Amino acid sequence: MNNPQQTPLEKLISDRRRIQQACARQEQKLNADFSYIQENAGTLLLSGISALLFPNSKTQSKKGTGSSRPASSSETPSMPLGFADYLSVAQGLLPVAWDVARPLLTAWGVRKIQAWIIQKLFKKKK
Repeated sequence: MNNPQQTPLEKLISDRRRIQQACARQEQKLNADFSYIQENAGTLLLSGISALLFPNSKTQSKKGTGSSRPASSSETPSMPLGFADYLSVAQGLLPVAWDVARPLLTAWGVRKIQAWIIQKLFKKKK
């Protein structure tokens, strides 16, 4: 039989092993979660946006799709979203919308200015 009393060094070594094993398990869980998110990023984004825009619609889970994530056994009750919630989402999306709209507005403005300059330069004089 092993000695029931561990020396402080043995305690530290066993604690270190236990912590390393716990870290390895947690790392595997995180890697699985990140790979799930990478594989299903578009679906997750669209379902999140649709849940914000249409909070009363019921989403039906597809059974037998072969998903790597198990369905949760408990569902959280949904709260109705108010105007402030939509406003905060819109405020968060505003920089993204500006990043998308800026090149479009710039191209439109450049075309208008080019057309105006060409019209002024090559205008037929009467």
